[in-house]
Amino acid sequence: MATETTFENRTNHSSPDGPLSGRWRVISERSRVGFRVKKMGLYHVKGRFRAVAGTVELGPAESSADIVIDASSVTTRMPPRDLHLRSADFLDVKTHPVIAVTAGAVEADPDGELRVPATFEIRGQRAEVELTGHFHGGDGGDLVLHLGGQLDRHDVGIRARQPFEMVVGRRVELDVELDLEPAGSE
Repeated sequence: MATETTFENRTNHSSPDGPLSGRWRVISERSRVGFRVKKMGLYHVKGRFRAVAGTVELGPAESSADIVIDASSVTTRMPPRDLHLRSADFLDVKTHPVIAVTAGAVEADPDGELRVPATFEIRGQRAEVELTGHFHGGDGGDLVLHLGGQLDRHDVGIRARQPFEMVVGRRVELDVELDLEPAGSE
C-alpha cells in the first residue's frame, strides 16, 4: 500500500550533507524531458525538449515541483517535423511558448517507487498525469529524479488538422530525467 511520505524516509539515498529535504534546482544542461508517440500505429517517433528549468522542494510535511519547459526547444532530430510540432497544429509555440508542470504530494511504496500526481499546462489547457519513478544519486551531491507517465494530447487541446490527426497517436509516453542540485549551490 502506498502512503504519502517524507523524502527523508522513502529511499535509501541521501546527499553527503544530510537528508534530501530542501530546495533543489534543475540542472538544465543535464536534464531532459523525453517523449515518444506512435505514428500511423506502426512505429514510435521519439523526441525531447532541450530546455527545462525549475525547482523541486522536498520536505517532511510537503513536497512540490515547479518545472518550466521551453516549448520551442522540441526536437525529434528531423527539422521539418520539428517545425510542424512548433506550429499551431501541435504546440503553437508562438502563442504558448512555455509548458508548465507542477506537482505536489508524493507517494512512495516500500521499495521507494514514487507516484507523483502532476499537472501539465500545454497550450493554456491543463491535464492531470500520474508520473512514476525513483531517485538515485548523481555527481557530487546531486540527485537524479527519473519519472515516466502518459499524457493524452487531446486533454491539452492538441488535435492536428487532417490528415495529420489520423497519423499521430493520442497517447504521449513521457520519459523525464531531472538532474538536481541543492538550490544554494548556484
